[in-house]
Amino acid sequence: MHKIEISNVSLTYNDDGTVYNALDQMNFSVDPGEFVSIIGSSGCGKSSTLSILAGLREPTEGQYLIDGHISHGTGRNRGVVFQHYSLFPWMTAEQNIAFGIRQAFPDTTQKEASDIAREYLEKVGLAGFEDKYPYQLSGGMQQRTAIARTLAMQPEILLLDEPFGAIDARNRILLQDLLLDVLGKEKQQKTIVFVTHDVDEAILLSDRILFMDKKHILEEYVVPFSRPRNRELIFQSQEYIQMRQALLGCFFRGLQDKIGGEEVVL
Repeated sequence: MHKIEISNVSLTYNDDGTVYNALDQMNFSVDPGEFVSIIGSSGCGKSSTLSILAGLREPTEGQYLIDGHISHGTGRNRGVVFQHYSLFPWMTAEQNIAFGIRQAFPDTTQKEASDIAREYLEKVGLAGFEDKYPYQLSGGMQQRTAIARTLAMQPEILLLDEPFGAIDARNRILLQDLLLDVLGKEKQQKTIVFVTHDVDEAILLSDRILFMDKKHILEEYVVPFSRPRNRELIFQSQEYIQMRQALLGCFFRGLQDKIGGEEVVL
């Protein structure tokens, strides 16, 4: 049984009298424990897809299933990490994480939640920053706190919407490696849907990559690298070069379609 299944999903919305089509007959599935990345040009519907899976929007047509059951609304089985850190500014790093834990597990005491929060802050390399407020943390630290909060809530499904998009190149690499490392150590295997613009990031992290354009999935690629993964070895391999060229070709074909088929030289 698939962990996630999106079946003939369309999404339209009205903005000041104008109707927009965000998704058009979207279909794909994700198996338990699979890491699937969705890539594509801006405006193709990636974030809309993730918002439906998170239960923040309901599809106009079609349905999405989790563990074989039609799903509606948010659920404790799903955790979301947004591109912008979404931390409460009046709470410390520890308090932000503890709050999420107590929302997910209401019977948890404040002390238990604080202990778990400190454990996850250590996992993401932020031991010693428990009492810092978001404004006292760098962007990378804030995002690590947001990731720690989501992991501490122990969701079965992780939904990540360009979580490293606003991070500088050095910290982006550190956070990619951190995600691979933390998930590798998690006792409970996670199912992950990851939205990104970054082709290299998608290849490094994913088991499968879905290329999205024209409001639905156009291409699917299985990533041939076993886990655990070595960034240097992967990026030097012929398989990586071929997959990267294929994915970039998808972007360029979409660009040519939009400008009337004229050849683009970059």
